[in-house]
Amino acid sequence: AVFYERLSLDGPSRWALGDVLRGIRAFLVDPVEYLGLGAADDDDKDAQRLRSWVRDVQRMNSRRGEVIRLYSSAAKHSELFRAPVQLRAEWFEPAVWRAHEEGTKEAWRAAMTEHISGKLFSMPLFTDEFCDMLVEEIFAFYASGLPAQRPNSMNNYGIILGDIGLEPFIDALQAFLQPLGHALFPGSGSAWDGHHCFVVRYREGEDLGLDMHTDDSDVTFNVCLGLDFTGAGLQFCGVLGAPDHRQHRFTYKHLKGRCVVHLGQYRHGADDISSGERLNLVLW
Repeated sequence: AVFYERLSLDGPSRWALGDVLRGIRAFLVDPVEYLGLGAADDDDKDAQRLRSWVRDVQRMNSRRGEVIRLYSSAAKHSELFRAPVQLRAEWFEPAVWRAHEEGTKEAWRAAMTEHISGKLFSMPLFTDEFCDMLVEEIFAFYASGLPAQRPNSMNNYGIILGDIGLEPFIDALQAFLQPLGHALFPGSGSAWDGHHCFVVRYREGEDLGLDMHTDDSDVTFNVCLGLDFTGAGLQFCGVLGAPDHRQHRFTYKHLKGRCVVHLGQYRHGADDISSGERLNLVLW
């Protein structure tokens, strides 16, 4: 209610759009200041909780910025870190790069394999050499000893790529894939305003697999970067809420450089790895 009290009405029951947008921005930049809670009484529990939350976020952002700064001098492939990143044809499999250059729905669909009609697809995305380049960068970060925030509560050894300075590359990759999202999933895949991109790692003595779940995404891109492994199939059931959402539909086998694409609400889970080590890049 306090948020809307600070907005100007555009008529008897409407708020002016410009004021709403400016208010949202001001709130996101400094919610304590915008809501006038900076000098609130110490007995105001809501104000205390909000101030505490803001301090936590500021500390987290400060740590993230420091990690990015420290790793920038140790990065193996600076071309992935400099904004704006210029994607290179040699990083991508020819069929996908050709679809990118042609820019048509037909070209993108020609590069895809459809595993479940209208729901589950895969394509050859990265070359082996580029997968090796990304893996080298990830292991260089592991070796740096710098702290990393885990991508979620289920992956204990993953890394959020934006938190180590790779956000420029992820921005470019998402823009590259946006036409494909629209071609496969009009609506959910048509307009993205943010991303969450991370690497997951599975090997003996660490995470082995992942229980059935859905993703907090519109569309998920999941590309295998290697390494040598056996097992680790990706099981797919139905869309959350559908009558068949718990029924097995398809088992996808990861191949280096190949990307599987699906709606975030599609239930899926990773079988335990039997041997070796697997790294995957996941982009929401």
